[in-house]
Amino acid sequence: MDRRHFLKGTAGAAMLGILGCHSTPKPPMSGEPRSDAIVIGAGLAGLAAAQALQDAGARVTVLEANDRIGGRLHTVERKGLRFEVGGVQVGAGYERVHAHASRVGIEIAPPDIDLMGPGGRPLPTSLMLAGQSVSSDDWATSPLNTLKVREHPIPPPGLLRAAMSEVALERIEGWDDPANLALDIPLRDYLASKGWSAQALDWMDVADSYTSLRTISALDALRRQAELQGAPRAPPAWVTQGSQALPEAMAAALDAPPLLGMEVLGVEQNRRGIEVTCADGRRFRADHVVMTVPSGPLSRIRLDPLPPPEQAAVWAARRSNSVTTIHLHPTRPFWESDGLPVNMWNDGPLQRVMAVPDSAGTIQRLIVWLNGDGADQADRLAPDARMQWAMDQLAALRPASVGALEPLATRGWGNDRFANGAFSEIAPGRVADTVQWSGKRLGRIHFAGEHNALDKPGMEAAVVSGERAVAAVLAA
Repeated sequence: MDRRHFLKGTAGAAMLGILGCHSTPKPPMSGEPRSDAIVIGAGLAGLAAAQALQDAGARVTVLEANDRIGGRLHTVERKGLRFEVGGVQVGAGYERVHAHASRVGIEIAPPDIDLMGPGGRPLPTSLMLAGQSVSSDDWATSPLNTLKVREHPIPPPGLLRAAMSEVALERIEGWDDPANLALDIPLRDYLASKGWSAQALDWMDVADSYTSLRTISALDALRRQAELQGAPRAPPAWVTQGSQALPEAMAAALDAPPLLGMEVLGVEQNRRGIEVTCADGRRFRADHVVMTVPSGPLSRIRLDPLPPPEQAAVWAARRSNSVTTIHLHPTRPFWESDGLPVNMWNDGPLQRVMAVPDSAGTIQRLIVWLNGDGADQADRLAPDARMQWAMDQLAALRPASVGALEPLATRGWGNDRFANGAFSEIAPGRVADTVQWSGKRLGRIHFAGEHNALDKPGMEAAVVSGERAVAAVLAA
């Protein structure tokens, strides 16, 4: 489709959008750039939207607040090691992610490292409770295990998975049916009603994938579980050149590269079109806007006309869970000295430690993975101090690690004001409003992003949301 056909096909959408806009039009600034469409955000959602608009014949401007492309995909290189501090896994069912990777010549394949033990079983984990340690293999007979009945054989890192497997939705389709809204309560309350003890629930809340079992809706947690359970069964795959290579290649395929360092402060719709104002004072005009920023940052952008109060409330209430990773390089295998498994789970501030081997099986990197309040607390430290804090915490738990670790990198997503966290969540009691209002079109502004594709997981949700937003632009 060429640009003339795009403009003709979206003329009706523009007129419909104008009907709801009451702002007084301002004359354009001299030299003010104008496009058919502006996409805000150069992560997977924004780049997929930009490509779809370009394919439809539109002249597209992509504005990105950060100084790099990729959103929550972020690859770094330290001391000769190239690794991810953002999204990693590409599921077998991520059809649109695979399609875009194929289009831009990026390989997605299973990793050449083995994160599992013999027979595909997870490697044993050092369980640290109140400073005492036991291997996960010995948990059932350990005096540290105070759990009862069905909980007793399950090591703490497996409790939440076991609890969720008992109450799983049969399918993702219909997850938000009114009949399911009785599950729109705190996940902790829901699991407690199923007989899980307070101690088990406390341990479930250590290093889970949510901010807290108290702050996420049980129905939203079940939705996320159903997304993954419905995916094809296949080994996980990674972007072989590094996750960030995919959005970079997608950006390079656009006619005009994304403009970096363009933090959007305001979006105004009037009878002349839409005007986007950036923090540096630059303004851009277009007929349509696709916004892919997460709900937290979105709620800080000044929109004129204002969104309905219900929509603004949903954006303000929606959050993403804080995730902070700290990457360390072991200079010697200290776990061989203390005889404990290298992987760790603990009920203190360190939460999880995961070993990452290279293709030869040598462990070159340890990832300290923090979620929720633990991540927020670590984020109060400057990066160098945060890495030193992690090494000090490890030294207290495992003295054999003293002098055996070097800092590589750290990344906090909760304190990134353009990301506002890693995985979007719906708070208890907010499911119905979120489904209705989160991605609802506002005049000629359409909304995308991982948080708006509630039937897809991870990277696939981001890509699909961008494509859906453009389909709505073209169909209006």
